[in-house]
Amino acid sequence: MKQLKLLLLGIFLSFYHTIAQAPPDTEAQTTWSNLQKQPLTEQSFRKACDLIQDTGKSNLNLSYAWLKDYVPKIQAAGQWKWAHMLLMAWARAKESFGVFDESEILYQKTLRNAPLNSEQYREALVGLVFLYNHWEKADSSAKYLALGEASAKAANDRENLAFFYTLHAAYHIPPNDVKSRENFYRQAIKLTEGLNDKNAEFTARYNFVANFLDENPAQQVAEAEALLELAKDSSLARRPRFYERSNFWFRNPIPTLYFYMLQQNLILADNFNANQFADLLNEVVIKPNLIPTQTPFFTTQMAFTKATIGQYKEAKNYLKQTQALLQLPEKDIPFPNYFTAAGLVAEHEKRPQSALAYHQQALEKGSTAAFYFMPPPLYYAHALTLTGAFEKAKNILQTFDTLAHNRPYSATGLYYYQYLAELEKARGLLPQHLQHLQTYYTIKDSLTNLNRYRAIQQVLAKVGLREKEQQVVRLNKEKNARELQIKRERLLYGAITGTALLAIVFLMLYLRNRQIRNRQALELKQAELEQLKNQRHIDLIKGIMEAEENERRKVADQLHDEVNSSLALVSLNVSSVLEKGLTDVHSEPKLTKAYEVLGNVSTTIRNISHRLTPLLIERYGFAHAVQDLADTVNLSGKLHLDTLVIGIEGNPHYSISFLHDVFKIIQELIQNTLKHAQATEAFVEVVEQPNHTLSVMVEDNGVGLKPFPLSEGKGLSSIRAKVKYLGGKIEIQNAPNGGTLVVIEHLVPRPE
Repeated sequence: MKQLKLLLLGIFLSFYHTIAQAPPDTEAQTTWSNLQKQPLTEQSFRKACDLIQDTGKSNLNLSYAWLKDYVPKIQAAGQWKWAHMLLMAWARAKESFGVFDESEILYQKTLRNAPLNSEQYREALVGLVFLYNHWEKADSSAKYLALGEASAKAANDRENLAFFYTLHAAYHIPPNDVKSRENFYRQAIKLTEGLNDKNAEFTARYNFVANFLDENPAQQVAEAEALLELAKDSSLARRPRFYERSNFWFRNPIPTLYFYMLQQNLILADNFNANQFADLLNEVVIKPNLIPTQTPFFTTQMAFTKATIGQYKEAKNYLKQTQALLQLPEKDIPFPNYFTAAGLVAEHEKRPQSALAYHQQALEKGSTAAFYFMPPPLYYAHALTLTGAFEKAKNILQTFDTLAHNRPYSATGLYYYQYLAELEKARGLLPQHLQHLQTYYTIKDSLTNLNRYRAIQQVLAKVGLREKEQQVVRLNKEKNARELQIKRERLLYGAITGTALLAIVFLMLYLRNRQIRNRQALELKQAELEQLKNQRHIDLIKGIMEAEENERRKVADQLHDEVNSSLALVSLNVSSVLEKGLTDVHSEPKLTKAYEVLGNVSTTIRNISHRLTPLLIERYGFAHAVQDLADTVNLSGKLHLDTLVIGIEGNPHYSISFLHDVFKIIQELIQNTLKHAQATEAFVEVVEQPNHTLSVMVEDNGVGLKPFPLSEGKGLSSIRAKVKYLGGKIEIQNAPNGGTLVVIEHLVPRPE
């Protein structure tokens, strides 16, 4: 919250002199003079407030001059409540532009103008506490906070007490006292329950999200998204009239949330959602307000966002728009983010010297009126690497060792290890390069899984809806069956009642004889089914054992043919270098060749690890194993594979061996796609159902099934055997849009 307030303060300060020096509005001046000649009524007061507020948008000095003359006139007429509204609005305006000393004088006047311990008195105290927090006068803030809390408690003023508790939590509790901070936030939110005006609730919840949940980014994003619905409430007016709202209000809640969500998604390296909120911010802030004095700040942030997520063409367009609106030489643009965005674009266009110059200008501009999800010197260090200044880049990156170590799973940690790996590679330190690159990919995988949160929630909602629809259909069928059964029973009872006793006796004998025969037939059927079931179980186990034996032979052959021969070549090159020494002219090419072969060996071993997936699943989870399979397939360039895994992780019902069996089914299906489908794209979805069973769907855009039956190969037979062994059902058919669709349902773990 504090960071965002400083940001908004920077915006207002950037344009304060431009607005304050606007020329007088002759027409507005005439209207004001005519209003002053009218009797002081509520209608004339409202008109005066509207005129002051509207004129202040383009000529702030003129609106201040009117307030200076109008407030004493209102006070002299005995209308202290009207005077309170004007003084509060005036003080807030001065505070928003950073003119804290004048704002303090106005708030003190408001405090003296209101009766002691009245609602207006507490509103003035809220304003003073906010002011002193912005002004960083902790003692004065604590003094008026204590007065305000005592007065609000005595009067049972829940709204203003919620404001005071929010301020208490945000500014007057040490950061390490987590329990007390959370308690004040929770109390503030609870106090707002049932209030028609939602300003206090929004303020408490927003501060709770932005200040208290900063160590839990996933929950932070989820809670902030939940606030979007509250931000649409009519009581959160964007520019409330003086007479409609006299106490504190939250300025521009929806744009504020969009801006906050944009920054948080950048912190989580969630480029998709960051782009979504950037476009929303563009719709509600930039498009409706193309004002030369205000819009350039936001177009700069849009350029920064688009460059960060890799949309460089759009970033360049926003940079051009910023310069056109400001009409300044590029070096005089006041926003450091402009130069950071320009530097990222220059890096993309392979202009390292220009990138270095831009990032250096960003550092020189400082952080005023800018937001960063990553420290600016990291960009500068990367530009130094690109221009060959390795030592200087290393010195800068070393200053972020502790920060990256403490918070690795953020954009800062992600890009830190990426830039560090690139630096080590440029310096020729290949082992260090591989180590940092591995850390980078680990962080990237973790952030990718975190950023799938909202997509998974949407899919789960769809799955839940489908389950409800199926439940309704099932209940309707059961109802119809019961009604039919009741109807049949009534007919039967009527027939029995109309028959003679002899017919009843014969009927009972017949039914008894039929029951005996049916029972005997049923027992015979059950014995036959049990025998078939046992035989099928034996066949399944035999098929699985054959498939596992084939897999072991494949792994052994690959280790013998590829890994052993490659390692022998590496050994030969290394032994040659050791014999002839590093000074030999052929030593460097031999070591380089050995390094390349080791890379191939690493890739081969990684492929083999997919066949030894229980260890991978045990260490990193099933979803990671599936994504790792997709990464390997995508790296081959033969097929682009997307995956989605819903649920499964942390469920005690699924053993490692069961998950391994499911993974092997997926792996063999993808292998069949690579061999036979001639596909360019494929998609794998694994969903945990509510009854602790799994369903698997694999779809590709290949040639589809043949129009005539063919005998199945060993691979597909093995898949069917494993699916049956796990109690599942498999269907293979042509996809609606071409290609092949494989659906497997009701996979359930076998007892260990």
